[in-house]
Amino acid sequence: MDRIAAMNAFVRVVEAGTFTKAAETLDMPNASLTRLIQKLEEDLKVRLLHRTTRSVTLTPEGAIYYERVVRLLAELADIESSTSHARLKPSGRLRVDAATAIGALVLVPALDDFYRTYPDIEIELEVGNERADLIAEGFDCAIRAGKVDEQFLVARQIGSFGFTTCATPAFLAAHGKPNSPDQLRGLPTIGMIPSHAGYPPSFPFLYDDRKSGLQLKHRLIVNDTNAYLAAGLASLGLIQAPTYSVRDAIGAGKLVPLLEDWPQPTMPVHVIYPPNRYLSAKVRVFIDWLVELFERDDELRRR
Repeated sequence: MDRIAAMNAFVRVVEAGTFTKAAETLDMPNASLTRLIQKLEEDLKVRLLHRTTRSVTLTPEGAIYYERVVRLLAELADIESSTSHARLKPSGRLRVDAATAIGALVLVPALDDFYRTYPDIEIELEVGNERADLIAEGFDCAIRAGKVDEQFLVARQIGSFGFTTCATPAFLAAHGKPNSPDQLRGLPTIGMIPSHAGYPPSFPFLYDDRKSGLQLKHRLIVNDTNAYLAAGLASLGLIQAPTYSVRDAIGAGKLVPLLEDWPQPTMPVHVIYPPNRYLSAKVRVFIDWLVELFERDDELRRR
């Protein structure tokens, strides 16, 4: 038995919560994973896990073993990532999860720069508005906007972005241009439901440096960034979108920024990843590149 492989499998089962999820992320049959853990327990002559049909939990001995194995794997990962070859030429597949707008408008246009430096890294980028479970689904890292709710993960702020309230010239010609946030109440607006919230957010503004949400009755509510921008460009209503996502449309005259004298709050952007025991050289260089990417952009620089 490959003891290191068995240790990694054991840690993955504990953190995924079930053999089925762990087997999927390890790309191995459930039965093979079960036999591997059973053989580990036989060799150690101790029961590590309590098994049920729905989940697994640690035995007292398993909890002690888990903590020690985690430290050991962390040391091994540090040794591997510190080798000159790994530092000079990191390689392998890197799985990244990102929100739709950040993935499409920030990451993808800049990836050519990343590949010029690290041509041997293969990136699998999953974009969407559903927040992936990094451990259970086997992602190396994720880029999150807003509050980070995931426990037991490392969160590093890499940037932030502001919001711009805007509408098309045709919309403003038909409905008039608002001069204060309160005037938005009488105009058609569009709301977007974040996947992790379940309700359409208000249009936030800052009053005396304090955030206050303007509650609006939206004529249209969507749950996707692309649909949200499309609705604004179709003159269906006013939108309040991340500035980086509408700057091209504003530059082309397709959207007009509004209420620029009324401050709107910024939102932090974090890269999150499992603790250092999984932070290989390819993940390290990708995170470093992300930090530089956001820092170069005036609309995304950390505030």
